[in-house]
Amino acid sequence: MDVKYKVNRLQTTNEIRPLVDKHWADLRTAKERGELVAWASGPTFIFAYAMGMKCHFMAGYSAYCGGIGAGEEVLKVAEMAGDLPETCSYHRLHMGMGEAVARGIPINPQAILPMPDLMVAGRLCPEMSHYAEGLHRRFGVRVLPIDLPAVANIEDMPRVREFVYRQFKEVVIPTIEEVCGKPFDYDRMSEILSVLKKVATLRNQCWEFFKDKPSRWTLWDYGVSIAPVFYLMGNPAGITYYEKLLKELQERREKGIPAIAPDGEKYRLYWDGWLPWAFLGKFMRKFTPHGAVVLCGRYPWEFFPHPELIDPEHPVESWADLYYGMESHLVYTFSPKGTIDLIGKLIDDYSLDGLIMFSSKTCRVMNLAQPEVIDVLDKKYGIPGVIIEGDMIDSAMISDAQIETRLQALYEMIDSRRR
Repeated sequence: MDVKYKVNRLQTTNEIRPLVDKHWADLRTAKERGELVAWASGPTFIFAYAMGMKCHFMAGYSAYCGGIGAGEEVLKVAEMAGDLPETCSYHRLHMGMGEAVARGIPINPQAILPMPDLMVAGRLCPEMSHYAEGLHRRFGVRVLPIDLPAVANIEDMPRVREFVYRQFKEVVIPTIEEVCGKPFDYDRMSEILSVLKKVATLRNQCWEFFKDKPSRWTLWDYGVSIAPVFYLMGNPAGITYYEKLLKELQERREKGIPAIAPDGEKYRLYWDGWLPWAFLGKFMRKFTPHGAVVLCGRYPWEFFPHPELIDPEHPVESWADLYYGMESHLVYTFSPKGTIDLIGKLIDDYSLDGLIMFSSKTCRVMNLAQPEVIDVLDKKYGIPGVIIEGDMIDSAMISDAQIETRLQALYEMIDSRRR
């Protein structure tokens, strides 16, 4: 008889929803209290937080919107307003939400945000430029554009780091000072970084439990737990959350409790690309019956994998170094060469059996060179991989049959190589 696998759910993850709901509720009501609101894309949100603005992060809203099941209705409004379905679903969510408010179209009230006093547009991809332009042209939102270049060669990091740092000092901070009508609060930015350093350090300690065989938790558990290092900037509740999560993982190790029952996973997998926020449950149901567990991925590692580099005494310099410093070289890991280097390390550290490349149909920059990456890693490490096409939010781009066929092919390749 086949083994009947099931998920051992973490209890601590039940505590994240109230924190997330409070964050978005405070943002929705900010204008009623006379507070300024900022929206952000790319790693620019901390500057608005430091000035006491209620801040929204592009991907954070999209994850939340998908998680509460509001994505489909908001995307329909965007389509009605003329947004093409091939454009970034994160972009379309914001355009749809703005159009719903402007035209009085009823949507889930939890999905409604106040329009921002400033959009800090950190351009990590071309779509972020279109997103900012759309907000400005349609709704008159003031945009603060910042260029955050990709880095294909690691030796280019110091030069690009200096370029980004100067934008923070010479463009971002003066503009936010003008909007807020007061000097930039470097002390508050330092406080936020102090909290973030503790949160990310605890998070990294939790990451170590992915290396256990069997693993004590899954990448999906971490996806649920990402908010304290994602957009709850400076909130000490994030420290409490990860302290509890770490304690639960330690107890699991002591008691021999795996993430997948009865005895742990059969397949240990890597996930490349965005997490499919609106479909986490769907994908989990595709993995679990086969004893497959996803342990790590490139996107989740985007959020401060080296908290030891955070220096609250030098907040602006530290923020630039987290993304473009030679010790972290985080942006480099999103180039094809950097991706291969990173995944190669993860294969060894996490004892991976296979690779899943999630190819988002509306976020092409995250899909760069995925077939070539699979080919190189297969030849170097003997680890097979498959590409699954889909989207983070848009259900029209998710095919159950394709997911099942590709995953079954991956499991069969792993089994064949084991034999």
